[in-house]
Amino acid sequence: MQNRPAPVKVLLTGASGMVGRHVLDHLLSNSDVGEIVSIGRRRSDLNNSKLREIIAEDFLDLSALTPDLAHVDVCFHCLGVYQSQVSKKAYVKITCGYQEALTDALSAASPDAVFVLFGAQGAKTDGKGMPFARAKGQAENMLQATGFPKKYIFRPGYIHPTGTRRPPGVIYRLIMLPIMAKLFARKPSIGITDRDLAQAMVTVGIEAAEESKVFSNQMIRDVVAPG
Repeated sequence: MQNRPAPVKVLLTGASGMVGRHVLDHLLSNSDVGEIVSIGRRRSDLNNSKLREIIAEDFLDLSALTPDLAHVDVCFHCLGVYQSQVSKKAYVKITCGYQEALTDALSAASPDAVFVLFGAQGAKTDGKGMPFARAKGQAENMLQATGFPKKYIFRPGYIHPTGTRRPPGVIYRLIMLPIMAKLFARKPSIGITDRDLAQAMVTVGIEAAEESKVFSNQMIRDVVAPG
């Protein structure tokens, strides 16, 4: 870690998601992490002295959680939704609106926190492209405009599930996942496993050794398997 005494206080959103759950697991096993404040829509099945879970009633207004956000060293924002599961308007609200509410509340309580964003390959910061790409790009631009001293954005390609969590949808489970799993087995460079992505995010965020950076899929792979 760079000039940051242990134990580290971490804020995590989206711990019930496919990647977020692995981030939580890596944080729980990290000896430098002393406290994890998890904000989500539901509680986990975990019982760990490091973990404190908060159910948010309104993700667009987190001002009531200001005391809980004080003295946070690192924030991992993994909360999101699959674009096929909601309307375009709801997707933008969850991707951008929820993030803005989080950064507003966190910057007021812990302005020196490191912020780690679970983004996506294909994000368009120029406002062009498909709605998914524009929303992800807008979220990145919003984060870059904040005053957090270090901001790490992760843009993975295909994310291969290794745990019990899977993206929702019958088409994905029956068609897309078998196809992508075979392709990933032949050409791993197209993506990364959910567990390895989480490990890379935790390693970079906790160490905070680099200046603000956008991590491409290959850069993410290099964090967990350098060289």
